[in-house]
Amino acid sequence: MRKNLLILAVVAIAGYLVGVESAKSRGKNYEDLRHQLERLWTDPEAKKSRKRMAKNARKSLERARKNFLGS
Repeated sequence: MRKNLLILAVVAIAGYLVGVESAKSRGKNYEDLRHQLERLWTDPEAKKSRKRMAKNARKSLERARKNFLGS
């Protein structure tokens, strides 16, 4: 599980760095990208979606735990 999270983090960081370089080459700066990320993070629909995904992940984890342990 940690390996998967590490891979996901590396891919996210690489994507971020590529995006920053791409924005710089188009004449935009780092602040534009940062503001876009802040707007996406604080968007009410995105917050609802993150909560829903976390809830579904918890449910899936509980189901997997019950199936694995047989309880």
